[in-house]
Amino acid sequence: MDFLADSQQSQELFDQSQERARPLPPLEDTSDTSGGEATVSQAQGEKILLMLSEILKEQKKIKEDIARLQGQRNKSTKVAVEGSTIEREYVNFLKEKFSSNPWILFKDTDVQEMLSTLASKAGWTGNIFGVMSSYGATKFTYYRNQIRAKLMGNKEIDVEGLSLKSLHNFLWKCFLPRTTPLSDPGREHLTLMLRSFCATNKLFRKGGKGDFSFWTEFKEYFNRVVEDKRDDKWNKLQEKEEKRIKKYLE
Repeated sequence: MDFLADSQQSQELFDQSQERARPLPPLEDTSDTSGGEATVSQAQGEKILLMLSEILKEQKKIKEDIARLQGQRNKSTKVAVEGSTIEREYVNFLKEKFSSNPWILFKDTDVQEMLSTLASKAGWTGNIFGVMSSYGATKFTYYRNQIRAKLMGNKEIDVEGLSLKSLHNFLWKCFLPRTTPLSDPGREHLTLMLRSFCATNKLFRKGGKGDFSFWTEFKEYFNRVVEDKRDDKWNKLQEKEEKRIKKYLE
């Protein structure tokens, strides 16, 4: 419920209380004919006090209703994914998406449906998609840095000499939830593209120049490969990388 709706409902409650508050009865003229001042009978006084008491009760109820509505509105805006009951499930979803495409579009139908489902599970109301999208975008940035470091900053493992299968396991086995299968065409294609991109730009050994923007350059390469309409593009790319690995190990 937005602020205008809250204000309208509060006004309606106030109007209702006004309708219920009957006008005070006219005082009976109890003055004597000798010119003495008018006096109010005890019964009339008690009746007036009773009606005033009812009006105060109505006003108190209106204030409580307004506070309750305002509290509901504030509750809907105070949403934090971190530490929530749905954080783990959301993170697993983000990791599955990332392992096929390092960029996420929160306007995609499947993403919108997942966010709606998670918000419903958490009992969140109001405009919470901005908060969830911001959390997801931050996670994707962290994941990109993590994968880049695995490819170019590992001193213990000769990443360039890994077979395609070993590289795939190296990148995703500890990254993905246990319930997510490693074998997936989209995931395997991303592994292949990452390996090809790093080899073509000699990033395994040199790590790229200081002004080299890894993910900006890779995104252009990624889009170019994905948009390629040739049916045999993945087989050709795999053959090329397998030859590179073999030559490197000789």
